[in-house]
Amino acid sequence: MLLSLLLAASCLAAGGPAADVIYTGGKIITVSRQQPVAEAVAIRGNRFLAVGSNHAVLQTAGPATRKVDLHGLTVVPGLIESHTHPTAAALSEQHTKIPVLRSIAGIQDFIRKEAQRLPPQELIFVPKIYPSRLEDRRYPNRYDLDAAAPGRRVMCDNGYASVLSSTLLKEAGINRDTPQPANGKLIRDGKGEPTGLILGWTELLSKYRRSKPVTHADLVWAIEKMQAAYNAAGITSTSDRGQSPQGFRAYQDVHGQRKMTVRTSVTYYTAAPGTPKDVEREVRNIPFHTGWGDQWLKVGTLKTTVDGGILIGTAYLREPYGLNTMLYGYVDPDWRGVLAISPEKLLAFVRTGAELGWQMTSHATGSAGADLLLEAYEAVNKQVPLKGRRFNLMHANFPNASTIERAARLGIVFDSQIAWLHCDGDALKEVFGPERMKDFLPLRSLIDAGIVVVGGSDHMIRFDSHDAINPYHPFYGMWMAITRKTTSGAVINPAQRITREEALRMWSINGAYDTFEEDVKGSIEPGKLADMVIIDKDYLTCPEDEIRNIQALETIVDGKTVFKR
Repeated sequence: MLLSLLLAASCLAAGGPAADVIYTGGKIITVSRQQPVAEAVAIRGNRFLAVGSNHAVLQTAGPATRKVDLHGLTVVPGLIESHTHPTAAALSEQHTKIPVLRSIAGIQDFIRKEAQRLPPQELIFVPKIYPSRLEDRRYPNRYDLDAAAPGRRVMCDNGYASVLSSTLLKEAGINRDTPQPANGKLIRDGKGEPTGLILGWTELLSKYRRSKPVTHADLVWAIEKMQAAYNAAGITSTSDRGQSPQGFRAYQDVHGQRKMTVRTSVTYYTAAPGTPKDVEREVRNIPFHTGWGDQWLKVGTLKTTVDGGILIGTAYLREPYGLNTMLYGYVDPDWRGVLAISPEKLLAFVRTGAELGWQMTSHATGSAGADLLLEAYEAVNKQVPLKGRRFNLMHANFPNASTIERAARLGIVFDSQIAWLHCDGDALKEVFGPERMKDFLPLRSLIDAGIVVVGGSDHMIRFDSHDAINPYHPFYGMWMAITRKTTSGAVINPAQRITREEALRMWSINGAYDTFEEDVKGSIEPGKLADMVIIDKDYLTCPEDEIRNIQALETIVDGKTVFKR
């Protein structure tokens, strides 16, 4: 209170500008360690001017200052969602709303409706089907797809595995004599016939995933629509974790028209094709690096893909998955997953990026995938010190004590998706068993080791914040991290729970740290960008299970209201 009074008095005594708006009578959760909770906050332009008691902050008022009584409502810093795919998410529902698909019967109903809507030769594409989220606890097969749309080209996809209808299998030239791919698995039934399920094999499947052309106008529309949806959830900043040059151009267009309402750090993605020399050449030809841009739009990390996905059974593990893999559509006692890049290419990718000033990351979901990425980081660290560079481990679902120690030593930031514990934990624990599940998303251990963990959903499909794949509602994510509850209500590894304050930091100041912006955003402090959210419950004291449904009443970015419920 004294500091706030002194600040206010010094501003006015020096003839400094008065506040444009003052919010009083609330509970301001600042995420500042010096002043965790305050009563009032003043904004001048696009910055916080003062934070403290009602009396102290009101000293910054002038004749034109607008005063808002919060009537006891709670305010938190603008929320930072550190792992999204907003263009893909918006485009998934550009032409039709995708229902929440929780069963094979539901998938078949959706396929039937799409068959009526689309021309006969057009691909019926069902995005992001995870068997861990289906009541059937299995993938659909070709016969399920054929029954819903006989003779049609149908694909159920999740990016790392796909199910093809009989018509599409024939078009792709896949039959009982097709050899196993080098970087995936073609699933066959007891008679040797393909079931339609294909794990990995990106070269084959990617042409169908990209079958619909996306225009510049589509991407601009997607960015604007999704940013509005993010604002409604209280999100004021995000890291888009994978864009091509076309995506960057769309963001530049939105920014140039002054239509950005979510501060965005954009990841440049490459599949790193070719030889290690080819990878090095591609990275050197990218005309920018991390940090280029401004407070609305900036270049973030450089990313490639190391392995597959833990929800699909293609993440690369230290040991075989085991015998309880019917969820994934196969039983193979030796299967360890898909390695999408050679260690030599990964090293060339990390080394070149580090030399050029990039903050590096890679999709590395499985334990061995994370090991390979850390080995590349450690090798590069000998020539280019990584301390302070804030390289990422993306996903890294099973970090054991060794992984945590190595990451802490290098100053690695964990980009972790707690939604996979909530949405998929009930199914995954049957695959991996209690011992391996002890290392599943161990947030408590990571934070205790001094590692910065950011809150990110990997949102990629649908607009709805709670029913999206994956749910991007920040307070829903915080609730998952606090309770570690699955959809069934079971609690997985309660010793790895974190506090409410720690969870809020994951979606605020930690996210700002990941993008080298902790000095300008992520907390409510004088001088920082005026991003904040007025919410409908007291986050710190409301019943624990109410946290998941906390709503943004008003979202303020750069001192301006961008959403009001």
